[in-house]
Order: sequence, then structure tokens, then C-alpha cells
Amino acid sequence: MSSGLRSSQQQRAQAQRISTPGRTARIPRHAAGARARCLHKPSPHEQPTQRAPLTPSLLEPHARAPLERASALAASVERVAPVLETAGPVAGVSTGAESRLRIAVDVDEVLGRFVYALNGFCKSQYNMSYDVSDYWIYEFAKIWGCDQDRSNHIVHAFFESPHFNDGIPIIPDAFSTLQRLGQWCDLVVVTSRQHVIQDATLEWLDRHYPGTFQEVYFGNHFALEGASRKKSEICASIGAHVLIDDNVGYALDCASNGIDVLLFDWQGSYPWSKPPPGFEHPNIQVVRGWREVEEALTAMARPARAGARAPLTAERLAAGGGRGDLL
Repeated sequence: MSSGLRSSQQQRAQAQRISTPGRTARIPRHAAGARARCLHKPSPHEQPTQRAPLTPSLLEPHARAPLERASALAASVERVAPVLETAGPVAGVSTGAESRLRIAVDVDEVLGRFVYALNGFCKSQYNMSYDVSDYWIYEFAKIWGCDQDRSNHIVHAFFESPHFNDGIPIIPDAFSTLQRLGQWCDLVVVTSRQHVIQDATLEWLDRHYPGTFQEVYFGNHFALEGASRKKSEICASIGAHVLIDDNVGYALDCASNGIDVLLFDWQGSYPWSKPPPGFEHPNIQVVRGWREVEEALTAMARPARAGARAPLTAERLAAGGGRGDLL
């Protein structure tokens, strides 16, 4: 990491104010400028640089009711803290291009393999043996058979470990696919991560997905402090047409509000991403890797290329807008 970038990150860490209800995190002008440069979109002629193995990726939230193994879509997406009235990006710049598909991308298990690295940490520190295939629900206390306080303690210990800092593998094909998509889509991050780990998230995105995302939004789910915001509301407020996410509860929430969802089940290996047999929703499509993501988005965009597309706002959702406008 260059000394200039490290200096900017240190300045941001010193001056950044954690979000409170009705506000979003504020980054000093000099730090925000450095961050925007890190998130610039490269020209098609630029060659991507080689990157070291992925570092921090943070935990998906647990803010939903218990799931039955055979009916994951019974999850409630309402068990979150009070909703913020406004949302804004923590970093990045907007192009304002309304004729392009605007794609919201989740972080954990979509860009990086968080659970895989967490299992390695649990094995080395607590002699807990779990495989990704054991996680039929993305609520660790239920999988580990412990209370929520114990689960939180383990996860936060993981955050301080080398398994977290240097051991989370990147999802194959994600970066190269996103570079191609960025030529005709506007890409933003919509994550449920907490505000207290904003800096770690922004640094991770700069390091492993440079020049890829225009904006970064935090839902602050299952946080100890501050209000949270549902992904469907964030997507509506920023005009996102599509969400790429591995969480069935979030997928159903967004799809029910008129947002197209690519339910990401990498190589079919995510038990928590499995809808019940026979379930269908017109706004949800299961994808098993980034190549399928690219194919699905290309198919979505093709009918709309002939004309401009209005952003998917909260007002349009209330009026019944959504998939019909996209297709």
C-alpha cells in the first residue's frame, strides 16, 4: 500500500463520524477526494493490476426470524433497528447516467468467501469443525449451538485475526466480470455491514476491486449502535434496478418491492441461499457464479437498450414500478 493512500486512510479514520439516525458518515474533503480517486472507473484500455489474496470481509447480518430448513423464505426481514430516513454513499461518485443498468452488489459471499475463512479461524482457536455446507441459515449462533453473545464474541475475535485480515479468498471471476459489466452498467455496493467497520470495508474494496464501484452504502444491520436500513429501501433510494445478493431474506424483500434480484449461490454450495423446492418469484433469478451473473444482466439490459430508463425510486415503487419498467 502506498504511503499516500495509507496517509489518506489514517486521516479519514481520525475524522470520520459514525452515522446516527438521519445522517450518513461524513468523510473529510481531502480524504473523500482520495477515496474517489481510488474508486475511479478505468478506461477499457487499462490493464488490471495483480492483487494479493483477499483480506477483510465482514459478517452478513442476522436480522431476521428463525428459518425452517425446508422453507428459507419464511424469514422475516423486519427484525432490524429503526430505519434511517435518508441514505447516502459513504464513498464514491455518481455518474447520473439514467440509461444504464444500476447494479447493487453485496459483499460477503458474493465478492469474498467470509464463512470459509471464519471456519478456519473457529477450528484453530476453538476446535470447532464446520464446513460451508453446514450453514443452512446465515445465523452463526444457530449453527454453532450457542447464544448470540457467544457468537458475537467469536466473530469479533475473528475480525482481529490473520484469518480475517489475510485469509478470505476472492470469489472466482468476480473482478474480471465486474470490469466488463462496468463498461455498460453503474456498479455500487449495498452491504449490510455495520458503520463501525466502514473504513475496513472501503480499504478492502480499494485493494481488491479497484476502480470497480462508484458508491458504497452501509445498512448497519445487527449493529450495537445506530439505526439500520433495509436493502430494499437503499436500493430504491439510489435507483438500483438489480441487487446481487446471497441472502434469501434480502432477495425476497427486494423482489417484493419491485427490484430484480440475482440470488447468488456460488457453485450451488450455499445452503442458506436455497429457496424451498418449487418456489418461483418473477423478480428472483438464481445464479451460481459470476459468469451466470453476466449472462443474466446482459439479458435484462437487451430489451431496454433502445431507450432511457428512469431510476427505481421509492416513489416509483409505491406507484407499482419495477420489473416491468426494466424489461
